[in-house]
Amino acid sequence: MREFVRAICGLIENNEPFGLVTVVESSGSTPRSSGAKMAVRRDGSIVGTVGGGLAEAMACREAVSLLDVGDGAAKLLFVDMTQELAADSDMICGGGLSLLLETVSPGGSCAGVFLELNTLLRKGLHSVLSTHFQQVGEQLGAVKHRLIEGQGDGVPRFEKQGMEMVLHEPFSPPPSLYIFGAGHVSQFTARVGSMVGFRTVVLDDRADFANRERFPEADEVVVLSSFENCCSGLVIGPDAFIVIVTRGHLHDRNVLAEALRTDAGYVGMIGSSKKRDKIYASLLAEGVTQADIDRCHCPIGLGIGAQTPEEIAVSIGAELIKSRSEMGG
Repeated sequence: MREFVRAICGLIENNEPFGLVTVVESSGSTPRSSGAKMAVRRDGSIVGTVGGGLAEAMACREAVSLLDVGDGAAKLLFVDMTQELAADSDMICGGGLSLLLETVSPGGSCAGVFLELNTLLRKGLHSVLSTHFQQVGEQLGAVKHRLIEGQGDGVPRFEKQGMEMVLHEPFSPPPSLYIFGAGHVSQFTARVGSMVGFRTVVLDDRADFANRERFPEADEVVVLSSFENCCSGLVIGPDAFIVIVTRGHLHDRNVLAEALRTDAGYVGMIGSSKKRDKIYASLLAEGVTQADIDRCHCPIGLGIGAQTPEEIAVSIGAELIKSRSEMGG
């Protein structure tokens, strides 16, 4: 869902209106559950999906028509997916889908809510989007969106009391990947990390390197005053990943010392075995335990014979995916 939110925020930032389709309720063996979303552009092209087939085609047609009404226009669409209808549309399902269709204009209230949601996800914050609407005869009243910070109960929930309806949708950020260092390896590692579903944060003490121009894919780019106390103020829990690829042994050592004091589920450091052993010996002499040292993956990355920054980033990304899977992510 993070990628969907980013994609529609891209439409908003490009000043492009679109139709937003949301599954609010389903029955039977329908293909998508509450909260599934799709954006429909004026040319009929889509971002996301509400299950494909007949339901999606009907929603696309109606959403494009609704765009002519203007910002805030909305309607409910029920698609009856009986076994006969499903068979005709090559869909192996029955039951029905209730879809909320609304027009989103770049300067409208719905657009503002999704821009805010995107900011919260980039910051690693949980939130719940509550969408309120009311059926008035055959018409749908104004749709109101409210964004609340907090984790919620983890699953979309649809409530209906008479003609009053509300859909609560929790949005959770993906696991955080903190990349210390903003050199060439970091550039490609951030790109790979974002591509495979991490919330990517790049940190360095050089503003000339740690900036949006060099890291457009990153969720956050942080310029540190120094690598001392570099993890201070960061939310690093058991589902977080730390990659250490700074420009020098001393910085790597300092970051590793800080990283091993966190609860990060993965800590990896670039470097040769000789460099690793020297840094480990230094930390052990200062009282770091062997158990903590054993948490560090070094040399970082899976052994695929990587040489270039791009290849090293791929090997790091592969190890991150493997570790995430082992952690149950």
